Amino acid sequence: MNANHYRAASGRIFRGALGLSILAILGGLFSVVSAAVPSMEGGMVWARIVVPILMVCCYVYFFLGLGDLCKEFEGVTATNIRRIRAAAIFSIMGILLFLIPVMGVILYVILLEVAAVISLVSYGGLRCDGSFPGCQGMKTLYAASVLQIIGCVFLLIPLINIIGHIINVVAFVGVIVGWLRVMNAPLPTEGDDVQ
Repeated sequence: MNANHYRAASGRIFRGALGLSILAILGGLFSVVSAAVPSMEGGMVWARIVVPILMVCCYVYFFLGLGDLCKEFEGVTATNIRRIRAAAIFSIMGILLFLIPVMGVILYVILLEVAAVISLVSYGGLRCDGSFPGCQGMKTLYAASVLQIIGCVFLLIPLINIIGHIINVVAFVGVIVGWLRVMNAPLPTEGDDVQ
């Protein structure tokens, strides 16, 4: 494993995850404000169109970073990283479907649940993987995935979906912290190729 390459790839992943988390929180806020104040039509435009398009851009950046990181590992570690990439694809598909009124929102939540479950399995494998330096970060990401699954369930319940938004905000903070820990994980030898 090349330490410099690991830092560069995990840095791209972190920046993508940071952008996604900030946009997801903003999207949730715009949705809540638009629902509470019907005259705020601009908030709904941001929540339904602008934020999702920006999220797709962040997911692509995140996806590319995972591809670079995957090149540094083999076996089960690489397989788990590829699964996180697959989860990102499901998330991108869900966001694109979110742009379709009514039915798109339901499909969006279903695909987010699928992505969260795939991520949960992958993070679970990587948190116990001795060959992956960012195990501590994966433990945080595992917990964040559990929260995302719970949050998505609440998003489907009309009268209490605000709870889902609150849970997801906490989960997104966990995503930021988790990928930051992965990026800053201690490596055997900085700047050198190590086995």
